[in-house]
Amino acid sequence: MEAITTMFTTLQTSLLSLVLPTAVIALVLWFLMNALAPVIPDWAQAARGHLQRVLLGVVVVGFATTIVTALYGLGGAGGAVGGG
Repeated sequence: MEAITTMFTTLQTSLLSLVLPTAVIALVLWFLMNALAPVIPDWAQAARGHLQRVLLGVVVVGFATTIVTALYGLGGAGGAVGGG
């Protein structure tokens, strides 16, 4: 169980190094496209939809690894406490 928890913690750390910069860039571009929507409405509408999907993916990846790591951590700790 310890190996699985360590694996998910390592995966979470690796993904967070990619997810946070991606989220910041997508958020900045999304605000920029909202500001430019009156000037170029077709481009802004199409790109805004894509960036919303990117932001949703970032949130899902960030939360999924955190939840899985937490559940494995709770399962490992509960077994150790109950078995002792």
